[in-house]
Amino acid sequence: MRIPVLLFLLALVAGCNRTQKNKDTPEKRIVVNDTIPQERTHVNPKPVATYTTPVPDELNNFEFTVKLYETPLRFRYRVDVTYKMLDVKDSVDIPNFGHQPKVDVQKHEDDLACMIGFYDAEGNFMDLKKVEIVDNQLKMRQVKRYGVGTVRKQ
Repeated sequence: MRIPVLLFLLALVAGCNRTQKNKDTPEKRIVVNDTIPQERTHVNPKPVATYTTPVPDELNNFEFTVKLYETPLRFRYRVDVTYKMLDVKDSVDIPNFGHQPKVDVQKHEDDLACMIGFYDAEGNFMDLKKVEIVDNQLKMRQVKRYGVGTVRKQ
C-alpha cells in the first residue's frame, strides 16, 4: 500500500518541478478602432432623431415621444422618452465602425413601439434598443449588440 502512494507522490513532485520555457518576444494584442475621435468638439443641443405619436386617450392630448440627443462622447446618445406624464432618460451606445455615426428612431410593430438604431456604411438600419408601451407600462430593452475592432501587434 505504501509503495503505490510513494510512487504517486514522486510522480506529482516530478511533474511540479518541470519549468516552462518563456518566450523571448511575447506578443501583446490590443483591440482598437481609432480612425475617428471618441469625443465631439460641438454638441448639438437639438434632438438628432425623434419619434412622436399621439396616445389614445379621450380626455387628454398625451404623446409617446422618443428623442435622441448628442453627448460629448461621439458614440453615446442620450434618450429622452415621454409617455403620458412619465419622463424617462437613458443612454444608448453606438459601435465605432470608423465613421461618423448616424442614429435614428423608427416605428416598430405598432404606434406605441419604436426601435432605436443606427445606419451602417451601406445605409442599412441596425436595431439596438426597443422602446414600447405594454399594458400601459413603458418597456425599454436592448435587442442586439454590435462590436468591431482591429487587432494590432506591438
